[in-house]
Amino acid sequence: MQRILCPQCGAPVEFKSAASVMAVCGACRSTLLKDAESVKRIGEMAEVLEDYSPIQITSTGKYEGKRFDVVGRLQLRYDAGFWNEWYVWFEDGTDGWLSDASGQYAVTRTRTPKDQDPAFPAFDDLTPGSPLNLDGKTYTAADIRRCRAVSGQGELPFAVGADGWEAVVADFRALDEFLTLDYSDTLVPQVYQGKAYTLDDMQRASLREEHLVEESAGNHVGKIKALECPSCGAPISFAAAVATQVICPNCRAQLDCSGDTAEVLAKQKKIASIKTTLALGAKATIDGAPYTLIGLMQCEDPDPEELSRWVEYLLYSPKQGFLWLVESDEGWDKVRVCDRWPERVTDTRYALGARRYDKLYDYDSKVKLALGAFNWRVQVGDVTHITDYALGETKLTRETGDAELGWSASERVGVAQVGRWFNLPELAAVADKPVEKADGLVNIAIFASVAMLFFNADELENGHLLAPIIGGLCLWLPIWIQNMFRDK
Repeated sequence: MQRILCPQCGAPVEFKSAASVMAVCGACRSTLLKDAESVKRIGEMAEVLEDYSPIQITSTGKYEGKRFDVVGRLQLRYDAGFWNEWYVWFEDGTDGWLSDASGQYAVTRTRTPKDQDPAFPAFDDLTPGSPLNLDGKTYTAADIRRCRAVSGQGELPFAVGADGWEAVVADFRALDEFLTLDYSDTLVPQVYQGKAYTLDDMQRASLREEHLVEESAGNHVGKIKALECPSCGAPISFAAAVATQVICPNCRAQLDCSGDTAEVLAKQKKIASIKTTLALGAKATIDGAPYTLIGLMQCEDPDPEELSRWVEYLLYSPKQGFLWLVESDEGWDKVRVCDRWPERVTDTRYALGARRYDKLYDYDSKVKLALGAFNWRVQVGDVTHITDYALGETKLTRETGDAELGWSASERVGVAQVGRWFNLPELAAVADKPVEKADGLVNIAIFASVAMLFFNADELENGHLLAPIIGGLCLWLPIWIQNMFRDK
């Protein structure tokens, strides 16, 4: 939701989402229009969800068994968004940083240089995915930015001038390990080392209250004007999707919707004509937490031989952070960004915990439409390279852009489940196909069959076939029965 005060009567008014270009004041019935310049961006460049962070100065938490207090904040901005670096003091008198970017967190501390340290690469030689070996670990470049430190609050270990400064930083990941190389002041970077962090280790009572997070993340920055009668000044309310000229109900004067007003109304009609299964502003309860659908993207694979399209919905919960739902011809997937990165096993296999995922597809994702608010600035035409790794009905996805690389984990969900989450009876009534788990069992059966034949080679050569036949039936009969019932 975006909130403004009605310029006609001062009452609070909510826009359904960042994509909404008009709203009607519930108090005075004035039609409120966003300025034409901000409207031009809608559908081309999505709004960034401004400070949604639950962290604040005075928040407290624990890291590696030690309590810390958040005493300051540095905000860094780049073309597509921003992130916060919270300055923290530990109970043992040391300090560190709590990185807060797009709902993901990491605690890092200054690493003392060592004689055996390798020569660090030049910043301009780094690309997403670049490897870095340090302290016996292999890190992967995840985010490479030239950005600007624009503001500081509270206590900081240095001064932030009125103009800020250019920050030149590269983040690296290895499982849950986090590494930052800061090239801002010298060609040899300052190294910060730490780990990914979750809000579960924060003292919940010290975080910002949910309504304060929603309010600070929902304020519209820009001009709002009330549509009023040019003859008598009375507020005008009308259905913008159908009206081009309006008769004032007070003095009967005719209002010509031209100029900037016409531009706003035309954009409102265009947005109203876009149909997706889920609408911006929709509410859901997922895994016991309340979510709001704040942004959506229509994407496609630009390869003309493999043309496919899908819709990605971004949901936000003050308690649980960000969650994605992806709707494609294959069904629905629930997606979360990985706090802990997968481990490379081979060129075509990655492991996350005890589960191993095999490479499935390589393809590109191009943004065709972006509406609403996101935790970074999405623009029509953005292209990301995608690699999917699958294990049954779950997937790991690696997304690589010009300046960053990230991982997400997804699981298939049924249409009816989506309907129940959003309280949509027409979806909830759709019969879900049973989740297919046979693929993993088939892989296990194949491996076990090969092993059985290998260890019983002498028996087979002597014509003793009974034991291998019984073993094969035990392995493959359950899978055959499961497939038979699944296909009915």
